[in-house]
Amino acid sequence: MSLTDLKKSKKPTGKKKNFTVDEFISDAENYAKGQPEIVSTDTNAELKEPLTLSQAISEAQKHLARQEQQQKPAKPFRHATFTLSEEAIAQLQLLANESKLAKSHIIRILIAELCNQEQHEQLKKLLSSDTN
Repeated sequence: MSLTDLKKSKKPTGKKKNFTVDEFISDAENYAKGQPEIVSTDTNAELKEPLTLSQAISEAQKHLARQEQQQKPAKPFRHATFTLSEEAIAQLQLLANESKLAKSHIIRILIAELCNQEQHEQLKKLLSSDTN
């Protein structure tokens, strides 16, 4: 970057956008969260009449719900601790070695397979299990 880049340019500024106080605050909050977003006035331009109090509250609640959904990190897996018999561990290890899959992945596959069966078949398979 050279010093000439730091000079103030005399570009025409064009028309300044007018924002409401709420839009300005919302934009500042997004900027502080690292999600800069210029608030558009198109949402208010579409409306021919001002919002009623109940409509404004409804829109604010929808906006908050969207923000909460965006902020929730997607956690596909969660650590779980459970006890297996030595025989079950050996069988799981054998399956993992033969299939070249992680043991946790094999368990997820088996759970998904069991959940895809009809309820009657699930109960029959679970109750007929001879493992303790």
